[in-house]
Amino acid sequence: MKISFYSSLVLSFLFVPQMNAIEKVHVHIVDGIKKNKPQLIFHCASGDDNFGWHFPTYQGSDFQFSFKPNLFVEMIFFCHFWWSKKDAFEVYRDSGACGSEIDTGTCYWLVKEDGFYLANQTSPPPSFLVRKFGW
Repeated sequence: MKISFYSSLVLSFLFVPQMNAIEKVHVHIVDGIKKNKPQLIFHCASGDDNFGWHFPTYQGSDFQFSFKPNLFVEMIFFCHFWWSKKDAFEVYRDSGACGSEIDTGTCYWLVKEDGFYLANQTSPPPSFLVRKFGW
């Protein structure tokens, strides 16, 4: 009986999603709006953390935060964005955008006039950016 329990425990850790193998996740939110008029404003948080209000002053401003994935609790971070319209979405979820789609530990969001683009590396070339949401 003990052998069966321990075998099950070891096997369960072998099948943990690959995302949990990443030691730290880095999230970037970059202002890609030309001339920044009207000004982009955003607020990011999770159930446990509040990253406050952000008012990027120039195109290319990069707000960043990092965290360690939790093996037993799904991590979710969301942001509310205002730029002539308002939008809100999850910038990170273990089972969604960044979590299951990104295997590098880097979630790079570029905010542009026509929407929100995602890549899995810092300062990606334009061909690596994928438009995920519009305004």
